[in-house]
Amino acid sequence: MSGDRAERAERLGPYFEVQLRLARRMAELRKEPLGQAALRYTNFHRRFGLGTPPETPTGPWISFAKDLDRLDELKDQLALTQATFRVMPEEILPPPPKQAYGCFAHDPPDADGEVQIHFNNADTDSLGGPLAWEKQSRRRADLSAMVAAIRAAHPDARIIRGRSWLYNLKAYLRLFPSDYAASARLETGVVNLHGNSSWGQMIDSQETVRPDFRDRLLANLPHIDPAAPWRAFPLQVMRVSAPLESFEAFYGL
Repeated sequence: MSGDRAERAERLGPYFEVQLRLARRMAELRKEPLGQAALRYTNFHRRFGLGTPPETPTGPWISFAKDLDRLDELKDQLALTQATFRVMPEEILPPPPKQAYGCFAHDPPDADGEVQIHFNNADTDSLGGPLAWEKQSRRRADLSAMVAAIRAAHPDARIIRGRSWLYNLKAYLRLFPSDYAASARLETGVVNLHGNSSWGQMIDSQETVRPDFRDRLLANLPHIDPAAPWRAFPLQVMRVSAPLESFEAFYGL
């Protein structure tokens, strides 16, 4: 999503606030500093253009976390988060070395030949967001190009898999082969909250917070399970997979 950095900081304020509220609750339950909880349970590290959070953070994050720990009031913590966002570099999506295919990207195959795919909002305009009905052909073209590239570059690839809250949406599932969509199952493992696999549902394609989703999450915070905070989100992360051949047949490759 493009736009002036200061303008985006204001627009994303409510999004940052709901993340801070969850981090504050987790810090309370786990008896840890807020800066540490923010690293684990928000996507600020990525939103600040710092990439995937490392085990031992360095540089700009340490400064932000220390400042965050000095503040008690939510409004001051939010102001700090917005001020930090304003001066940090733009987040690179997809992160290197992944190559973008429109709104999609993928990881290299793992040892079992499984390829994880990713989605980013790279197409919001007057027609709507990237999953608008009018853009269905664009998204399928993105996926077709990506699948062809996977086959050409990785002859060992066997399976395409996904892991996101987006697999709850018919607008997303319609882009994929039927066996891939039908395979959707609740993720039973650990879900990291430092990316968009859960947090993405809190904002729309215009980076405006979704009040209903926000309110449902906030209503769950008093009863949140500190061992599984992702369960407090309205839409759960789903896991899907299907053979690469299913994608090739679906896109006519």
